[in-house]
Amino acid sequence: MENLIPEPKKISIKASDLRGILEYVPLYQNQTFIISLDGSVIACENFSDIITDIAVLRSLGISVVVVHGIGSQIKAVGAERGIEISDAYGTNVVDDQTLNLAKEVSASLSQTIIDAFATRNMNCVSTNAIRATEVGIVSGVDYQNAGRIDKVDFSVLQNLLKLGMIPIISPMAVNAQGRLFRMNSDSLAAEIATGLSASKLIYMTVTRGLMLGDERAVAFPLAEVKEILAERENLVDPRVLSKVKCAIKALEAGRTPRAHILDGRDFACLLTELFDKVGCATMIYADEYQKIRSATVDDVAQIFNITSISAKTQNLVYRSREEIEDKISTYFVYEMDASIIAVVSLQDLGNGCAELASLHVQPFYQGNGVGRRMVEFVKMKAEQSGYKKLYSLSTKSAPFFTSACGFTEVSPDVLPLERLEKYKNSGRNSKVFLIEF
Repeated sequence: MENLIPEPKKISIKASDLRGILEYVPLYQNQTFIISLDGSVIACENFSDIITDIAVLRSLGISVVVVHGIGSQIKAVGAERGIEISDAYGTNVVDDQTLNLAKEVSASLSQTIIDAFATRNMNCVSTNAIRATEVGIVSGVDYQNAGRIDKVDFSVLQNLLKLGMIPIISPMAVNAQGRLFRMNSDSLAAEIATGLSASKLIYMTVTRGLMLGDERAVAFPLAEVKEILAERENLVDPRVLSKVKCAIKALEAGRTPRAHILDGRDFACLLTELFDKVGCATMIYADEYQKIRSATVDDVAQIFNITSISAKTQNLVYRSREEIEDKISTYFVYEMDASIIAVVSLQDLGNGCAELASLHVQPFYQGNGVGRRMVEFVKMKAEQSGYKKLYSLSTKSAPFFTSACGFTEVSPDVLPLERLEKYKNSGRNSKVFLIEF
């Protein structure tokens, strides 16, 4: 078979600390994950490791349903046999010879997955819980043997999961009369995720996730992803676009809160994405994944570590652990899965004035709107608290405060007298920004 897959990228789980991994175990236990494997992933060198990673998930009490694609194999086998296929992915017209090839390839791949799980002593079963119906005629075009879901017997899938089995679902299903149809695995996985109220819908493919130029989109709320597609859909890899659209559909249904798009060629990508605070893939979330909350004394060490590093580069004023603990009630943190990724402080200056201070976002999350959300949160808190003026001082972030956050640059002389004295004594020569309510 022709090798169309680049060499896998060797990465390792960054959450190597067992305590870090165990933070997630209570969150994931008794949850259901839908894992959709592209045919190209099953063909790659890393497939065996993916099966091992799924075995790890099962050992942690996570229920797993595996949906698999067949597009890569249909193209490869069709080319080997000189068969012209009408569509490889079940999204367009599926003629008879393509359907026959899909039937053969699908059976082979399902067996490959079953055999792989058997070598890990894991119980799985290929199920016919899906009933299909024809796509029919679309815009005057007969899609012939292309199908879509008519009905899913979710009670069958739920019973299999209760028995500790892994249901294996192929993109082939018959209708009520026994006619066979070829379906799209991306859409199939999304509908199953919704029906089972899966906590995660995970697509594993051979691309780097949702790419925005040369940068991979890491974690985005559903609304932002929809905006990206509205503006730049034509720039998204078609293989990824299908998954993003299906993920949006699943999340909008309101029963699956998160979807992930992983590069299955990367070693340990599944465990890294799930058990590392940063992850290695694109995640789209619809739940309250990221939270801003009031800091507590338990956060002092993390806040000190975050701000002291920034102080070394003179982005922030250095504050000791004691100073932070003494004013912990003024701090807010942006938490992601039990890890603080950003911090800010709202400090009283007297006479209806306050200062937004100690704003810092961990480097990996910079550029994703976290800082702006922190500022908007503090602005809201300041106004709710009855402050009339909110100041912020910065040596390097003038465009951020003025363009992104609505502040106006002002003379330091307008600072309250006590704060002005500290400003002069610091020697930092920071720029001063003000917003009035």
